[in-house]
Amino acid sequence: YYSPQNQGLKSFSAQVQWELLDAGSGSNKFLRQPDFIFTWNQNQDAGLGSFQLAMGQGVEHRFEELSQQINPFRESIIPITLAQKFSDFEGNVQEVRKNQLLLKLNPRNGGDLSFKLLVHSQDLVINKLRFHQTRSRHSPEKVEGEFRYIKLEGKRALSESRSQFEIEGQEYTETTRYRYKKVEGIWWVHRIDQTIKRKENILQTLILRLSNFSPTLSLKP
Repeated sequence: YYSPQNQGLKSFSAQVQWELLDAGSGSNKFLRQPDFIFTWNQNQDAGLGSFQLAMGQGVEHRFEELSQQINPFRESIIPITLAQKFSDFEGNVQEVRKNQLLLKLNPRNGGDLSFKLLVHSQDLVINKLRFHQTRSRHSPEKVEGEFRYIKLEGKRALSESRSQFEIEGQEYTETTRYRYKKVEGIWWVHRIDQTIKRKENILQTLILRLSNFSPTLSLKP
């Protein structure tokens, strides 16, 4: 997979503008949300970046509410490696059919989250993902995802993800698309579009736009 970290990235920041579709009114208008600053550095715990409100927003009292909405996109901007993501899991690989491998992963500490990954045996990229969580009264259940990729510098980068899941017996779908642009020799996600539906009804459409990229790179020998 294409990874900014492998290009010598030490730290990074960008301004994030985001909008939410006013689905309730039926107006098809997008409502501008307060701007955030996304920051990442190579020493952060779990390899994930963080969001802070941009200066002068005047909505500090809403920080917790807004953070819950935007925090899931931390990994979309600078993804953690699969080694980091599954460092606390173990499992086995089975060949299910030609060019397809099934990787089953369970937590080493006996946790309640397990994964099944369908992997292309030649490209070694994940085509489908399913995870199961026990004791998930209000969490998504029967979660399955499929992925599409583009090539950046000869390596795969996520261009679209589609997932289906259930919450309290209701079926939902989520579609997320990613766009990239090159700044200072590195490809960055600069726009994310996500739509969540319950059956055919749109519950939420969100657009994130990133600008003012400020990376710090290690010096190459």
